[in-house]
Amino acid sequence: ESNKGLIGIPMRTGEFNYRLEARDKAGQLASAPFQVNVKPALPTNHRIELEMDMPTPQQMATNPSKRNLLMRALARSLKAPVTTFTIQEIGSKNNKTMVAFSNNTIPYKVCDEVALDAMASKMIMKQKMRTKTEFVKTMGNQFYVRRATMIRHGNCDESVEISTTAPTIQSMQEADSQLLLICILLFLLLLIAVAIIIYCACIKKSGKKKSPSTEYVSKGLPV
Repeated sequence: ESNKGLIGIPMRTGEFNYRLEARDKAGQLASAPFQVNVKPALPTNHRIELEMDMPTPQQMATNPSKRNLLMRALARSLKAPVTTFTIQEIGSKNNKTMVAFSNNTIPYKVCDEVALDAMASKMIMKQKMRTKTEFVKTMGNQFYVRRATMIRHGNCDESVEISTTAPTIQSMQEADSQLLLICILLFLLLLIAVAIIIYCACIKKSGKKKSPSTEYVSKGLPV
């Protein structure tokens, strides 16, 4: 077949060199070297955590076929190509196997709420926040999903958006008090400047009044 290929789920980034070897019917050895270049995954603003009864975290981390089957089950359940998803983490949570993945087609530079809600609606019941039975059945018994959770972070984190866009009453009061203090200081500086100008004007007037009397007395003295 002309469409034969190798499919795998990479867990490390970098360049890896391999060689395929095989013998024909005559016993002749043939080999074909090839290289796999795994690039770092793009940043993401979300992750979906699946808590499953099985396989164990160790089986998921060490057995590539388990990861391959999981990605195929996700693609079948969410009706998307296998390359749509990236495994972010494999571990344990609440005494269950936890696999976290993200959707590569959802942009990370902006928060696409519509796309996130559309993906979550295929797994989670929004009203009761429970995992949908249809999703559990489609994933199959070998990946019995007990719970699916969507976690938003980065520019999709609601708490960050609220704290950076909505000013609080306390911050507005502090700004008003600072503005009032600046106005008072400017008024005091203006009063001091006016007082200095008046004082200088008074000194000049008093000096002009004394100079004619002094000149008159000096002219009347005998030589």
